[in-house]
Amino acid sequence: MTTIAVVLVALAAALTLGLLAQEDPGYVLISRWPYEIEVSLALFLAGLILALVILYILIRILFRVFQAPHDLNHWQARRRHDRADRATLTGYARLIEGEWEEAELALNDGLGQGSTPLLQYLGAAYAAQQRGDFEARDRYLSVAREEDPEHLEAIEITRARLLERAGQIDEARGVLEHLHEQGVRHRALQRMLLGLIRSQHDWPALESLLKRDRDLRGLPRAELDALRQEMHAQRLSQGDDAGQAWARLTRRQRRDPVLQAAHARALINLGEGDAAERFLRKHIIRQWNPELVRLYGHACSEQVEEQLRRAEQWAQSHQDDLDLPMTLARLCIANKDRKKALDYLLQAVRLGDSSEKFLELGLLLESMGESDKALQCYRRGLQLPESENSPRLPRKTAVAEGELIPLIDTEKRT
Repeated sequence: MTTIAVVLVALAAALTLGLLAQEDPGYVLISRWPYEIEVSLALFLAGLILALVILYILIRILFRVFQAPHDLNHWQARRRHDRADRATLTGYARLIEGEWEEAELALNDGLGQGSTPLLQYLGAAYAAQQRGDFEARDRYLSVAREEDPEHLEAIEITRARLLERAGQIDEARGVLEHLHEQGVRHRALQRMLLGLIRSQHDWPALESLLKRDRDLRGLPRAELDALRQEMHAQRLSQGDDAGQAWARLTRRQRRDPVLQAAHARALINLGEGDAAERFLRKHIIRQWNPELVRLYGHACSEQVEEQLRRAEQWAQSHQDDLDLPMTLARLCIANKDRKKALDYLLQAVRLGDSSEKFLELGLLLESMGESDKALQCYRRGLQLPESENSPRLPRKTAVAEGELIPLIDTEKRT
């Protein structure tokens, strides 16, 4: 483009000189004894311009000749770059398709070149892990750290994810803890670290981490509160001294129904039925909670008859509560009133069936000598999920004569 511009300028200058020469051609005299040259001014200038143009072209040719090796290298590098980019796209397409070996081969074609070498290393590491070659995975990640230290945090987080997926939980946690100690506060890192500690049930470590709110400010407050709640609940349920564990909670935490239920469950497991009954009664009266009501049926005190009487009083004002009939049935069983317990269990099944309710009903019927009906309850309980909110199997419409559960449905319709 520059050469064309120079030629055009030269032609324009020559045309201008030609026009000027028509009026006053002038002359140029070059004298050096014994020679003497005289030419018109226009011809001299035209020759001078032509000489300059030729000189410029010669210089450009020489420059391109000397520049040719560099241009060739640049062309080859650009070609390798484009080839590496195509290999990266092919490799990730194979990763999406689940073709791990083909993906790794494609990503190795031009590995470390192209516009996204980091993606090549990370993709190859993932493909190697999917093949079960952990040594190759670690090798790819190690080279990635050396080649691209500016993205060390992203590489280490990816490494932790791969270790976690491979079941190497301790190693993954070590990588994340090292980054956290170095001051890395990415939300993904914090969530992964908390999740790994939680999966290992390392509650002291989780408590120590949650105490430093400023280090976890990247996570939503609700998520951190849920982790604290679970941590305290686990500590309450696992401690041998339930009283001390409860006393260490703040006043606000003691108003949490989830923690109240965990403490009551710990008291029941320790065999402290009287303490559990008093604790549950106190908090149920303050604020009605279905889980506390359900646990009240497990907290059988020495004064079980008085406990049953209180629960029956609650039933008068909470007739639609789904858990209270089960609680009353358990208290009746503890009070050795199996007939009354049967009535409450049937009422509980009418309000909403679940495997737990049918198991309790089957055990009670079996203790009363109703083995056939107990077997029906066991069978029906196996057909139902443990949770009432889970999808249920369809009931059979054809029922043998004398089956207990369809009689319940008939009574409900009438």
